[in-house]
Order: sequence, then C-alpha cells, then structure tokens
Amino acid sequence: MPTLILTPGFTPDAQALWQAAVRKGWGIERLERWAVPDRLRNVPEPVLYLEGLFGPTLAEAFGRELVEPPVDWLARLPVEHRRRRVELMNVAQARGVAERKFMKPPNDKSFPAGVYRGVDLPAFIEDNAPVLVSEIVDWEVEFRCFVLDRTVLALSVYLRDGELQRRSDFRHDSGEEQEVRA
Repeated sequence: MPTLILTPGFTPDAQALWQAAVRKGWGIERLERWAVPDRLRNVPEPVLYLEGLFGPTLAEAFGRELVEPPVDWLARLPVEHRRRRVELMNVAQARGVAERKFMKPPNDKSFPAGVYRGVDLPAFIEDNAPVLVSEIVDWEVEFRCFVLDRTVLALSVYLRDGELQRRSDFRHDSGEEQEVRA
C-alpha cells in the first residue's frame, strides 16, 4: 500500500492530498522536521509531496531525485504542441514588453504568474531572472499530467473555467480523459 509522505508545512495542497490519501486508504506520514527519520527511509511505496527548498534533499533520503525541466523547455516545445507563441527572456527584457502578456517564472514561484505589461512586473525580481512571456489564453479546462517515458501515468483537472481544482466536483468525464491522453 502506498504511503503519502508530507513535509511539515500545512499548505492547502498538502491538506487536499492528505484527504485524498485517507479516502484511498493509504498510509500517511507527516515529517515533523525538514529531515527524514530513519524509520521512514525504507517505506515500500513512498509517495512524496516535497514542496519547499528542502524537497531535493528529502527526496534523496528516499533514494529519489527531483528532476526540474530546463527553463527553456516550453519555449522550445514545437508550436503544434503548445499552440501559442511562448518566449523565454530575462526580466530586464520582459520589462520592455509594452503590451499585456501572460508572464511567469519557468520553474519556481518567485513571482505570481499572471497578465502583466512589462513595467508592471514586481520590482523585487532580479533583472537576470528568467521569465516566460506568451500571448494571453483563456482555458476552458486545463489538465496536469504525470508522464513517464512518453506515457501519461496520471492526470487531473487543474483549472476549469478559470477556477483551481479545490473541490470534489471538479471531475472529468471519460471523453475528456480520452482527449487528454490522445
């Protein structure tokens, strides 16, 4: 049986995962500190939720490695897969973008993803920090997928009509799932 391993933080996402694990009958362990106790190092089926700066170190304690995609992976993805123009630039360049664009940091949450004119980007961001800049898109539904070796292992609705999935009624039907998998 899988065991969900949670960090000490009580975030809304961690609480939602905890509730889902309870419904599935999984084991659940919450780390008391940002370190893995010996008794958990050999859990047979660990499912790790490791937000925060200590995530890579904690994963290593379980014999796992967290892999980050390169900052330019989305910008390099062929346009037929992303269906919109996406550019990677540094914040200094993005500050020169006059029109409103969707801007977000590529691999972290150093500033909130959102629609900005370049001059409206938060002042605290360093000029050399990377930023993805794309046209504004309204999504009817957005799915997040876990993919291994080009195979979708798990998927779920992330946004529907602009709302984050936070409630149990954000389910998807088999037709949507077939479309996502295709």
